[in-house]
Amino acid sequence: MIVENIKVFVDIVKKESSYIKSKFGSWVDRVSLQEIRVEWREVVENFFLVILSIFLYSSVLFTQFTFVPIMLITIKRGWKEAALYVTLSSAVLLYAMLNAHYWFPFDNSILLFSPTHFAFHFIGDLLGVKGIRFLDYFFIFGMLGLFLGSLVSQNYKLKYVVFFGICVYIGITIFVLSLASLLGSFDSLVLSYSQFVEKKTNSYVNLYLSQMDNLRDVFKMHGIDYGFFTRKVEIAAEVFKRSVLFEAAPKGGYLLKQIVVIFLGLIFVNLYFKGRLKRAALHFDIRRFRIADDWVWALIISWGLVYINLFVRNNLLALISWNAAVAISFFFFLKGLKLLKIVADRLKIPPFIEYVVFLFLLFYLFILFVTIVTGIGVADIWLKITDSITQKRERRDR
Repeated sequence: MIVENIKVFVDIVKKESSYIKSKFGSWVDRVSLQEIRVEWREVVENFFLVILSIFLYSSVLFTQFTFVPIMLITIKRGWKEAALYVTLSSAVLLYAMLNAHYWFPFDNSILLFSPTHFAFHFIGDLLGVKGIRFLDYFFIFGMLGLFLGSLVSQNYKLKYVVFFGICVYIGITIFVLSLASLLGSFDSLVLSYSQFVEKKTNSYVNLYLSQMDNLRDVFKMHGIDYGFFTRKVEIAAEVFKRSVLFEAAPKGGYLLKQIVVIFLGLIFVNLYFKGRLKRAALHFDIRRFRIADDWVWALIISWGLVYINLFVRNNLLALISWNAAVAISFFFFLKGLKLLKIVADRLKIPPFIEYVVFLFLLFYLFILFVTIVTGIGVADIWLKITDSITQKRERRDR
């Protein structure tokens, strides 16, 4: 009985093995080596994009655009493969920082003037981990590039790409600053950041003045008091620290900068694909921009909190209110630009003239121009100027 069972079992194994063998053979025949192709062009292109990303990060001057190559890889290959490239490039940066390799003639510590970047440095000092600062590349630029690339590839509209991109940026900033505050304390983080800025700014000023010291005779020849010049440089540095780094930048400056950088990044992506990639975020027409009228209440509340904080003087309330006010005002600024664009088209003003006038007003009358255009965007909620112009044009076209 046992022998018969063994024979049956052997027969079954033989039959099944022959079946599996035949199936495997047919699969091998179908999948020949000639059909397996590695997309070397894509691999090489992505490799150069990774190198470009590292270069941008290390360049300091163009660090804010580090996420653009990562966006490109995400759009072309998907977020999973792009995440692998981000991880590899982060490992390269970690190796460079641990071994103090600097490939570019720029002082990379300038990035630490941003509180978010400095928070990584602060966390590294607390944990006693060397080179942890490279994580700002992974989180600030890598995650942002992956997220924006995914939104673009999924054909989200520009306003949603910008809005969610800003949400990711704010979320990362809050997370990193909260983690730094949890490991140390918020006061110690602020104190360390202030001391770093003071030390670095003073060292830059001293370095600059030491270089200018060789030109004393030139100053004297032109009747310029060198002592007066040095005092002006020191005053300018102090104003930059107090008015820009500690005042304007955290109160909406960094957020506004990030919005502009995302816009420019999308323009670069569109140029990379030569306008052939049909995605909503890459083909933006200001005349089609829309924002719900109800957002005006968020605008009023945020600016109301800014006004209240003039009396309360709470740092946390200042950060929240100013950043919220700047973000919401930006969208109403776009709405105001939309109205101006419609009027300019109705008056048949050449686009070149429009752009020249826009850039002139933006750079030379920035605050006044932005305030007026934002006010126009808000006023249009009740005046309905855009709707009336659009209706007249539609009636004329009929």
